[in-house]
Amino acid sequence: MAGLILLLVAPIVLVTAYPLTAHADGGIVAFTAVLQPPSGDGSDGFQSMGPYSSDTTIIYGNVITNIGDAYNSATGIFTAPVKGVYFFTFTTYSWVSSADIGVQLMKNTDEVVMVWENQDRGDNEDYASNSVVLQLKVGDRIYMSLPKGFYIAASSLHNLNTFTGYLLGQM
Repeated sequence: MAGLILLLVAPIVLVTAYPLTAHADGGIVAFTAVLQPPSGDGSDGFQSMGPYSSDTTIIYGNVITNIGDAYNSATGIFTAPVKGVYFFTFTTYSWVSSADIGVQLMKNTDEVVMVWENQDRGDNEDYASNSVVLQLKVGDRIYMSLPKGFYIAASSLHNLNTFTGYLLGQM
């Protein structure tokens, strides 16, 4: 029984307490960025974003951490500086009524994971998160996308929408 418990606990420890790995030049690759509303946000600090007529890259312009400078806050794109295994996670927030809400994490041009919900009239506020471990090669691009016709919301007062990634180990 103890072996079974260890097997169940080990993956959780790996994800939550795994040390950041330095790449060949000795640097660490890790970032966290936050989505802020575009100019002209509402008086309460919140603003809906979308819907757009096509899938749109979300630019998380407020960078909290960007060790290794692999995340570009002007484009919203993380570019893998070394071949390796990376962990990415995101949390999104929405505050709209009667709409599709959600985001997708993209690798180059392919959707990897997504969160989605159709807001009904009685439920206007939601959070959603997802995470993934990816094997990347140098130059692979990871970014968040707002699907065509979808909404999310951002706040200038609180860090509600976050996008984080870091290198687990080189290959």
